[in-house]
Amino acid sequence: TLELFPLDTLRYVGQLTNDGQEWAIVTSPDLIVHRVKTGDHLGKNYGKILSISESKISIEELISDDSGGWLKRDTALSLME
Repeated sequence: TLELFPLDTLRYVGQLTNDGQEWAIVTSPDLIVHRVKTGDHLGKNYGKILSISESKISIEELISDDSGGWLKRDTALSLME
């Protein structure tokens, strides 16, 4: 469901570890709290979570170019304080 929202409308608000798995806590514009992990998708540009740290979620997006192809772009969601 986080693929329905533009990346700039999502907020990284926290991180937790459960049984050795790193999770990020993200809120969507409709104020629903989501738990995501590496490999999950978010944002409208086919964003895939590459890694989660205490300060940011690293994401790889696919952006269409002017010639009908696709470009990979690295971006991130920074922790909101």
